[in-house]
Amino acid sequence: MKRLISLNKVPYLFTFLCLALIALMAFQISWLSMSSDLIKEQFDQKVNLAIGSALSDFNASHHTSLNLEELQGCTDEDVIKYFPAEKTLLSLKDQRELERTLSGYMNCYGIDDKYSVEILDNSCKTSAGSYCCSLNSVKGSQTNCMLGVSFEGREAYLYDKMRPMIFSSILIFILLASASFIILWSLIKQKRITENNIDFFNNTAHELKTPLTNISLALNLLSKKYDVVKEDKYAKIIKSENSKLADQIERVLFLSKMESGEYELKQEVISINALIQEVVDNMQLVIDQYKGQIVLNLDSDNPNITGDYFHISNVFRNLIDNALKYCDKEPVITISLTSNQDQIKVIVEDNGIGISSSDQCHIFDKFQRVNTGNVRRANGFGIGLSYVKTVIEMHKGLINVKSEVNRGSQFHLIIPNAM
Repeated sequence: MKRLISLNKVPYLFTFLCLALIALMAFQISWLSMSSDLIKEQFDQKVNLAIGSALSDFNASHHTSLNLEELQGCTDEDVIKYFPAEKTLLSLKDQRELERTLSGYMNCYGIDDKYSVEILDNSCKTSAGSYCCSLNSVKGSQTNCMLGVSFEGREAYLYDKMRPMIFSSILIFILLASASFIILWSLIKQKRITENNIDFFNNTAHELKTPLTNISLALNLLSKKYDVVKEDKYAKIIKSENSKLADQIERVLFLSKMESGEYELKQEVISINALIQEVVDNMQLVIDQYKGQIVLNLDSDNPNITGDYFHISNVFRNLIDNALKYCDKEPVITISLTSNQDQIKVIVEDNGIGISSSDQCHIFDKFQRVNTGNVRRANGFGIGLSYVKTVIEMHKGLINVKSEVNRGSQFHLIIPNAM
């Protein structure tokens, strides 16, 4: 049932998936933007360090006092060009030496992009991709000369660094989006198939109810018309098997309506002692067929619950029926009931073949049947315990099982007390 409920929420899942993909895309864009800023900052730091180190070495070797001012952004080129020597404070030889020193530090810091160098006798523009610092003459001249380094291909260089991250982000997004929509499409197809199967099953069940009702009606009429039919063993078999099949169909229809959210419980105050006693009395013929025995330890306070009488009755009828069928000796079934102010606890204990620990986690699933002992000879669709669990949970109760192979089983039911 949980699987079908999740299928009914496919539209919500689709909305959530779209929002998650949008959030992922926004996160990736934000991450790429931050990565781009970080790469630019790292690049600027490397260029500034390369220029600063080159000027420091040049200053030390020529005993000058070159002042480093603000250094700003840049890109690469191998070509170095100079203003005419008469407009600079450095000789051509010094310019070439500064060029080699700067080139060495650029390589040292891993900057292999092409850049150009200019020595200006005036201030330089510090646009994106350009870095400047001032040079002062050793001769005491106050003329300000600027060293400019510019990288015309800076953006392309940064894009090359970002390319693996961009491509990997796009690839991851496409893979996640594709996988998500494939899974979602599979769920939608499964939902359609499941709905078709449920509709078919419900229609079939309703069609089966009509002949079963007719058989039961015809048998009752025959019993009234001919007294001998009442005591005929074959007529009793027909009536018993007809009743069993009708009950199975009712369970299937109930579970189907539960899964689609169409069923509502008929609420009434029920005496749990009287209900259990009535179920045992009605099943006495079946109990006698198995040569079984039922021991009732009911609560003397006669507690009440609020719920659907028909389905609560079926809960105990199913548990008793299973205890009779899954037993390789004369069945002994003990039903114990205790209560307090808030809840009622019922324990249905048998001396049957038991349930292995590996099967216990599956016995409340639909169409699941244990494969130990003589279970395969027992009749049924494997929906009895699933039906029991569904009914108990609809009444805001709990059910669990304690069992060992060849040592019987205990089903513990907790149901809220009537307010």
